[in-house]
Amino acid sequence: MEENKYGNQVHIRIGKDGIEFDAKGDSRFIEREREAFETKLLPLGVDAIARTCSTTLTQKIIESDKPTPSLLVDRSEASSDDTFTAMKDTGVERESIATFIKKHGSLTERDFVLFAAYFDEIKNGTKFFTISDVIKYYTAARRPTPSNNSSTLNQLAEKGLIIDAPNSEKKIPKPYIVSDEGIKYIQLYKPKQDHEKKGNKTNKPHPKVKSVYSDIDTQELHLDNYPAIKSLKDFKDKMMMVMYIITKEKKGEWFTIADVFVLLTDIFGENATVNQIKGVFKREKLWFRVENVEGNDKSVKRRIQNKGMEFAESLITK
Repeated sequence: MEENKYGNQVHIRIGKDGIEFDAKGDSRFIEREREAFETKLLPLGVDAIARTCSTTLTQKIIESDKPTPSLLVDRSEASSDDTFTAMKDTGVERESIATFIKKHGSLTERDFVLFAAYFDEIKNGTKFFTISDVIKYYTAARRPTPSNNSSTLNQLAEKGLIIDAPNSEKKIPKPYIVSDEGIKYIQLYKPKQDHEKKGNKTNKPHPKVKSVYSDIDTQELHLDNYPAIKSLKDFKDKMMMVMYIITKEKKGEWFTIADVFVLLTDIFGENATVNQIKGVFKREKLWFRVENVEGNDKSVKRRIQNKGMEFAESLITK
């Protein structure tokens, strides 16, 4: 409660029922304080509470016989501890994306995108983000931009850490929001210790491989029409389905071993080795047509023939 010598009073309360503003006194004083509250404090409080507690908020103007305008945010499920945590979270106005990311240690590309999108939301009030924003996040954080951002978004969506933004149908590029599960993941995240990172050999990045498919966007592949690659158990099934999707969506029809490797690892986020790919090509020779790569007699490219297409289509009918 704040009161000056003219009898003007301002009361702002934060509790389990939400955020409440109360002012009385001179009409010009009330109007000035109310405008400041509605334009500065209230939006920050509402957005912070919504993000932290994942509840639906409504604003109510409370009328009374007194000449005291009051505005209440109804949030019956939130505790006072949650409210104070939410208000504290708005302190990111003194941080940049680089300092915010640095606090969480060495992040994988997937975690970086998730944390950067969350930072953008709580600092700038963004309602959604797209693959174009992801590129901006890397630039702002002074971090090298990978070529497989669409694969990263696809992995985050498959894990439920991000979801489609409301009314995202037919919008290009596709907009996303950080999900409740994604916010929990961020809040519970613990930076990995150096010895943990050194001991985890599976996270070692593979050498950069050049491919005509390196920049392909999975949002253009209509993946809802096909089985999820991760749902397929055998490596051969995954490899054939990826090649089939690229062919059917008219994004290409010829594949070198390097092309298949990039598609599986960088674009669809699957584990693969060159020997696994060679093995499928060797065992299923009748599924592919083989030609030499132009200008390189030692390298070949392959196109799926009818038997290979039929095998992939059988995976869809399953």
